[in-house]
Amino acid sequence: MSDSKPFDKSFVLQVTTRNIHKDIDFSIRRTFERFKDFEPGSDKHKEVFDTLGVLHTMHQMIEDFEKHNEHLFNPETPNK
Repeated sequence: MSDSKPFDKSFVLQVTTRNIHKDIDFSIRRTFERFKDFEPGSDKHKEVFDTLGVLHTMHQMIEDFEKHNEHLFNPETPNK
């Protein structure tokens, strides 16, 4: 099939992780803004803090995945 579209796994993974990072960063900013809406020490204030912690963990998990799978994100890098 000469009309088939090219496919590049590395490109797909890079775009996907970039979008995940953007979405998590957006959620972190929006969630952080909610601190002012709740009384310090209240259950909702604590929930905002906990949510920020989970979002940070998600961000770190994606970074760790990229680091441990470098060969998928940079095809020029040989497998270790």
